[in-house]
Amino acid sequence: MDNFYEQLVTTSKSSSYKLVNGATYVLALIGVAIFSANIIIGVALIALGVGCFFYKQKLFVEFEYQFTNGEIDIEKILEMKKRSKVTSFNIKEVGLLAPEDSNDTRDYVNKPTSIVKCYPSSAKERVYVAMVTEGNTRMQLRFVPDEKFLNHCFKYNPRAVKR
Repeated sequence: MDNFYEQLVTTSKSSSYKLVNGATYVLALIGVAIFSANIIIGVALIALGVGCFFYKQKLFVEFEYQFTNGEIDIEKILEMKKRSKVTSFNIKEVGLLAPEDSNDTRDYVNKPTSIVKCYPSSAKERVYVAMVTEGNTRMQLRFVPDEKFLNHCFKYNPRAVKR
């Protein structure tokens, strides 16, 4: 029997995202309007508009956690359009999966130095830390799984999952 679960961690458009999004269009329009009068200022404003366009993608990030028969895949979704893989690992290679503020996390020996944050900054759910030690990949993965995702993880690695 296959165990598959998918969790989407969404966020909302923050005021900074809306501000940068508006600035993208305003700077580009003003740059095009001024371009015929002053080429240097026009190009500079258009370049700022393009910079704002790429910066706003970093302000609206969602994450998707997929659990398939013990394999966990985490993907980052930029502006609900572009998807990129963050990491993939087997839950059996996790030394600890516990809440960020728990004693288990604080007392864990030989913590990996690499910390990967896989949740939006506006997330209000409880943050969990997974100490991944698969092969050469050693990291502390910070994410916000729901109860059903934790139950699937517990089935495959009951010693590592703490609630």
